[in-house]
Amino acid sequence: MRIRIATRGSKLSLIQTRIVMDMIRRIEPNIQFEIVIVKTTGDIVQDKPLYAIGVKGIFEKEVNLALLRNEADIAVHSLKDLPSEISPGLVLAGFSPRDPPYDVLVTRNDGPNNLASLPSGARVGTSSVRRRAFLLNVRRDLAIDVIRGNVDTRVNKLINGQYDAIIVAEAGLTRLFEDPRKVGIKYWRIPLDVLPPAPGQGIVAIVAREKDTDLVDLLTKASDPRARIEALAERAFLRSVGGGCHVPVGGIAVHDGHNLEFIAGIADIDGRRKRIIRVLGSPDNPENVGIKAANELLAGWSR
Repeated sequence: MRIRIATRGSKLSLIQTRIVMDMIRRIEPNIQFEIVIVKTTGDIVQDKPLYAIGVKGIFEKEVNLALLRNEADIAVHSLKDLPSEISPGLVLAGFSPRDPPYDVLVTRNDGPNNLASLPSGARVGTSSVRRRAFLLNVRRDLAIDVIRGNVDTRVNKLINGQYDAIIVAEAGLTRLFEDPRKVGIKYWRIPLDVLPPAPGQGIVAIVAREKDTDLVDLLTKASDPRARIEALAERAFLRSVGGGCHVPVGGIAVHDGHNLEFIAGIADIDGRRKRIIRVLGSPDNPENVGIKAANELLAGWSR
């Protein structure tokens, strides 16, 4: 059996593709893979922040088109990059084990150790409206500037002194750099109740055609059960709040083996106020937990 995998061509995307290949091979060791590289609008347009490009699901659409055109059999994504609804005819069929879901503050090895120790006026790079809003809530004195490019490109801009710090997902950073200090950087995890992550952060998702039932069954068997439960809760939350990657909303489900806790937050675009909530529920019905978290988060919140 041969599976064609559509993916972006960045170093991180190819690492995530290898994660998926290893997952599938644990179930079916003899499968052969072909990688289909897709260049997306988000990869091509590097001179604008993501929210200004005006394409919903900017890293998803073109990659998934390869499936709809029968140029590939599955597509690999960072789950956090997928909008709340994907293209008709496609289904989220697989989920990798979750890497740490935190956002992290990254500085040079000789730089500050955490958010509190950044000097006033420090230039911090992020392309996320969510990260910007929650960061401004705790440090209004920072200069938060747009930074574009793949994670390794952003790290190079930090090392070269264009920024005093950057904020990225820990999962992407550690997939790229086994020991960040060896390339001249260090990082500090930002607590979930200070900066709630994007739904799906830390999970690699696999999209397939809904009609390819045998392949969907294989991907389901290859999936991590805990990540699947957390992902279903977070996707339901994302749909319920009506947000995408350009809304200052974050949320994460944490399955401890017994309960499912959902931590969620919303902030004004300028960070002047925020709301953080925690909801407990059953992992037997993760979508209900995500919907409950969204309803409680939005209750009484006037945007």
